[in-house]
Amino acid sequence: MRGGVHWYVAQAIPQIDAEIAEKGHFWMETSYDGRQMTTIKKRARVKKKFHSSQEKLPIYLTVAIVGLSIFAAVSGYGLYRFLGSHRACQIPIFESVLSQGTEASVKQIDRRIYDALLALNIHAGEVVFRSVETRRDKEEVWTFSEMEIHLSRTVPQGIVESAFYKQFSALVPTTSLKFYLSPNKETIISCSVNGRQTHSLIFVTAREKKPVVSPPDVLPMVAIIIDDLGYDEKMASKFLELDAGLSFSVLPHSPFQKSIAAAIHRSGRDVLLHLPMEPLEYPDVDPGEGTLLCSMYPDELLAQLKKNLGSVPLVVGVNNHMGSRFTQDSAKMRQVFTMLKMRNLFFIDSFTNPGSHCAKAAKLLQVKFARRDVFLDHAQDPHSIRLQIKRLLTVAKKKGWAIGIGHPYRVTLEVLREELPNIEQEVNIVRVSQLVS
Repeated sequence: MRGGVHWYVAQAIPQIDAEIAEKGHFWMETSYDGRQMTTIKKRARVKKKFHSSQEKLPIYLTVAIVGLSIFAAVSGYGLYRFLGSHRACQIPIFESVLSQGTEASVKQIDRRIYDALLALNIHAGEVVFRSVETRRDKEEVWTFSEMEIHLSRTVPQGIVESAFYKQFSALVPTTSLKFYLSPNKETIISCSVNGRQTHSLIFVTAREKKPVVSPPDVLPMVAIIIDDLGYDEKMASKFLELDAGLSFSVLPHSPFQKSIAAAIHRSGRDVLLHLPMEPLEYPDVDPGEGTLLCSMYPDELLAQLKKNLGSVPLVVGVNNHMGSRFTQDSAKMRQVFTMLKMRNLFFIDSFTNPGSHCAKAAKLLQVKFARRDVFLDHAQDPHSIRLQIKRLLTVAKKKGWAIGIGHPYRVTLEVLREELPNIEQEVNIVRVSQLVS
């Protein structure tokens, strides 16, 4: 009987092979009279299935590698944009305070006065600038300020003297403070540097009222330039959200110079090139890539200037980044203004040195020109910035217009956001291109 079964199985082999090909396996068990006769179990060869997987493996591996590469590229670019837009720490320093001379001392004294007033709990709203003017003698040029402080309460002169002496102790002996008592019993402080008067402060008693000033028929004009853009897209966009006609200056060869310049232009504001120039402290203080140096030959200087102008699109004018040494070199400034004249660009002197020759060179070559009046944030605290804004408005009211320069600091942004509605009640904020002549 077993032989007959085997014969039967042998006859069925073609069908078995066909089922294996279709299902991948075959199983059959035969029995006779309750006894197992034979069992056949057949499965497709694993080797054949293994070869099929080997053929598919390179395809899977290729797809995986391509997918990971795309993910890494997208993630890397996103990280670059995120970090790039948050690297405010990499923004170049700006030069607003000279290391020597009377004007350098004036900036230090400004800060000491502001700190002394704050120690006396006197805030920016209680301070009025009666005048801000430029004084000069045979040797130097400096800024003189007359301030009126309206006290909300009576403060003994001894307490005022103590607060000021504490702040000014480090500036002795070059700086002198003199305290007077006026016939009306007002405390008056006179501050001088090497015999040159720089500040006069008059403390008005609480019984007197602030003078009421009628608004003029035509409001004076003020332009505010925000310098040093190009390194922080997020901060630039926040300044662009401010509802005022600010102007913006972009550093050449900065990471986001083109996108930021385009955004400024779309908003209808002025785009300036913030042109790096050699400071007195160079090379210890480096203005960054594209700096114009006094040691450059004319062809070298003009080639670098052309490269800088080409790096920032849509510019309508230029102002200097640092440059306390370069702007004193009249020959170099004439070379710069020759190219600006050809391109019909104006120049704003950031005025980092009272000895600047920019005005004379601009007049000689008939380049549209103006000069900065006030740095808003050389001291980066809200109290100082508010007082500098008051100083700017005082200058504007005296001569009809004024130019202030700020920087992309968060504290500057917050103060401007709060103060702009008040500023616009006293002056018209205009694009800086409207103030050049």
